[in-house]
Amino acid sequence: MTSVTVEDLKEYLYVDGDHQNTTIESLIKGAESELALSGVKRFKEEDEAYPLYKLAVQILVARHFEDRASTEKTNVNLDYIVSKLAIASGGDPNERLQQVKE
Repeated sequence: MTSVTVEDLKEYLYVDGDHQNTTIESLIKGAESELALSGVKRFKEEDEAYPLYKLAVQILVARHFEDRASTEKTNVNLDYIVSKLAIASGGDPNERLQQVKE
């Protein structure tokens, strides 16, 4: 289960209709897995760091959906966000790997 919704991403990507829902859902799962494997726990909407987590997922999905993240500045911003989320996550990286499998 993802914590960032397809509707969140459709708004971010300016996608209308439901024809891309399956693709977007797959990309959300991939983005959350990428973050987990980078040492970032899966944040929920009630968590203080959730807005940064959601933004990181949106940037990762956009990169793969329409190559929005091709500029160096965007990559620097994403690296910064992932670093901050990794620090906020704390804990054992193996536990986060287990989250990806669930």
